[in-house]
Parts: sequence; C-alpha cells; structure tokens
Amino acid sequence: MADEGNLPYYLNQHKYKGIMYPNYALDSSIERLKSFEVRPDDIWILTFPKAGTHWMMEIVGLILSDGDPDKIDRSLFAQTVEMINLDQRFPATKDEEKQYPVDMAPFLDVIEKAPSPRAVLTHLQFDLLPRDILKAKVIYLARNPKDIIVSWFQFVGKSRALPLTMDRTIEDFITGEMQWGPWPGHVRSFWELKDHDNVTFVFYEDLKKEPAKYIQKISSGIGRPLSEEVLQKVVKFSHIDAQKATFKKMAESGKGNFVKAVGEFSFLNTGVSGRWKNFFTVAQNESFDEWYKNKMATTDLKFTFE
Repeated sequence: MADEGNLPYYLNQHKYKGIMYPNYALDSSIERLKSFEVRPDDIWILTFPKAGTHWMMEIVGLILSDGDPDKIDRSLFAQTVEMINLDQRFPATKDEEKQYPVDMAPFLDVIEKAPSPRAVLTHLQFDLLPRDILKAKVIYLARNPKDIIVSWFQFVGKSRALPLTMDRTIEDFITGEMQWGPWPGHVRSFWELKDHDNVTFVFYEDLKKEPAKYIQKISSGIGRPLSEEVLQKVVKFSHIDAQKATFKKMAESGKGNFVKAVGEFSFLNTGVSGRWKNFFTVAQNESFDEWYKNKMATTDLKFTFE
C-alpha cells in the first residue's frame, strides 16, 4: 500500500475550482486553455480517465497513418493537454525527488507549437475547454462507469499514487472526489453535444462489439473516411493484443513514457467490458445502482454494463 506522506510532489493531488487533479496537471495550463487557439483541423480526443483513452488515441493515430502503427506521430500522445511534459525520469519517493527533481514545464507549450493536424488529448470537463473547441473535430469516448471504477482502482494501485480500496474508489467516484471528476457532469455535457457536426460520440462497449463500424464512424467524423483495406488495418492494429505488442516494442526501443504511466506501468489493461462483476460486491453494486439511477434520471444517455 502506498505511503501518501512519502509521495513525491507530482504524484500528490490538489483541487482546482472544486475538482481534484494530480499535481502533474497544472492549474496554469487549465486557465490558459480558455484562450487557446483551436485549429479547424485539430482532433480533440476527450475522455474521462480509464474510459479507453489510449485505445482511442491508437485508433486516431492509425487513421492518420493509413493503418501503420510504425508511422504514427506519437509526439502529442504521451499526456493530456493539462499535464506537465512527461518525457523525463520520475521519482517514486520524496527522497528520490531531491535527486531527480521533476520539471513542471507545461505540455501545453508543446501542443501550441505542434504542426497540423494536431491530435490533442484531455480529460477536462467541457466548461474548462477552449471557448471555440467546437471549431475542431471532437471525439468523445464514453465507458460504463463501473468498469471505469475497476480500471482506476487497478491502475492507481499499480502506480503507487494512492492507497486505494474498492470501497474508497467507489466512494471517490460517487462523491466527485476522483481525479478529473465528477463523472455525471463530464459525460452528460458531451452527450448533449452528440448531434453537433464536429462531435463524434462513441461508446466503448459499442466500439468493442463492432470495431469496424465505429472506427469508420470516427474516421468519417474527423473528415478522414477510410478505404476497406485501411479500415481493416486499423481494426487489426487497434485490437488490445496488437496494441500491447506495439507498446512493448516501443518500450523496448526506449519510448516507455509514451506507453507507460510515469515510465513504469502500462496504460493498457485487459480491454474487456463487464469486469466490474468480478470486483463489486452485491452491497456495493446495489448502492452504486441507486446513486446512478438518481444522477442519470433526467437524461436519455444509457450505458451497457455487460
């Protein structure tokens, strides 16, 4: 179990405008985003944490590179727009931090100077994004919240960031204390934009069941429809097994920060829907369902939990 008192600064957390963030997400970058200059050919990938973020990044990268994972420009794929530049060594403790201090340089500076088309990733709530965000092509990937909770529980436990139990993880989620939360407002705000010409709203579970159909929807939504040949390549290389092989190859070639959290733990898990059934107790599930029913009562947004 992690010792929160011995965590280096970047792994601790804080609140900004009532929302919890890790310290490697910069308040200054979030503030700057409102006036950030969006380009019409930008592709903004928007997700709640652990909703399939790196899967969608790989899909978009493959679409932009004609289905060839070796040709993906990953220069903007290591972190979200609100984070520091993570291309560095990361200490595990406060003592290590003294020897290897973390450079808190904003990744936003890199994105601003990047050539078009830019693929920009963020976990931020809609009201914190650039004012003209809808001038860009926007993809929102939504995942059922129970699987998000399980994925977060496992991921954060591996990364030493917090001493989590399932009870605490669920409690943080429903109270809005999970980083980048609260989830209901996050997903509902983008669902309300699903019919906008520049917005492509996709469910994780649909993408798992019918990858070709929804990858073509994504590619068309960003103005890059695929031939059948390229579509099949994107389907093949975005499969969890192929993506793990790609990430392993990158890690072995010294590009671990693109595929591992703080250079250590893979962003990829199992890519399976419905794993929450192996983690939620009956009592936890009943309590969560009651909360979910109340929070989602006034929307037609429906999730598949299988």
